[in-house]
Amino acid sequence: MKLAELQTKFCQHLLHQPVDLSALNITGPLPVEQLMSLYRNNFYVSLTDYLKGCFPSVNALVGEEFFAQLAKAFIIGQPLANANIELYGADFSEFIDSIEQTRSLPYLAGIAALDWGFDRAKGVTEIASFPFVELEQLTEQQQLQIRFQMPAETLLLASDYPLLSIWQGVKKDCLEGIDMDLAEYLILQPSVTEAAVFYPLSASQYKFLSTISTGISLEQLADTADFQLHLNHFIGNAVINGFTAGDE
Repeated sequence: MKLAELQTKFCQHLLHQPVDLSALNITGPLPVEQLMSLYRNNFYVSLTDYLKGCFPSVNALVGEEFFAQLAKAFIIGQPLANANIELYGADFSEFIDSIEQTRSLPYLAGIAALDWGFDRAKGVTEIASFPFVELEQLTEQQQLQIRFQMPAETLLLASDYPLLSIWQGVKKDCLEGIDMDLAEYLILQPSVTEAAVFYPLSASQYKFLSTISTGISLEQLADTADFQLHLNHFIGNAVINGFTAGDE
């Protein structure tokens, strides 16, 4: 059996797909079925522990047993594509939102997005300041074509539920008194002094930043409501920290 075929069958077994184990010619102190079962169990335990570390608030909300079921279903449905585990879990929020088992927890996908955003923000070590000098060197027409940027790993969320209140409540182990009917807009972004900063936005602020994230030009952005007010505020607070020229 060729190596590629062996690897394929090995992966299929890990993901609970039917495989003729005898064809793998694996030898050891235990029968091949037991060896593969042990390996598969360790595989799921390791990836589940990894996901638990990335999504501590989700784990706290649903409990160890239910989280393990979620993780296993995610691992089977979206298997690890390569040896680099760093980005594994990026789709966990969407997965939670797509399955029937979490319908009674409609805010859970948003909490997963916050957990992942916080985990990713921690890895950002440098945040550039807004390049005012470079902006001044552009002609007026060139300035109209620039597209503003936010720091890498900035997360914008809009929800029908008070995600930030729930997320912070989990960390403080206190979920009492939260108004579950309160819709919320929020931002989470990396910080040079803290792992990340996060705070609520107004509907107008959220719409402004969401519009920027689509990559529209300054000329187009200038037509949005409260343009100058929002622009000054977000550049001043390092939410907008760069731009690209129109031809980049």
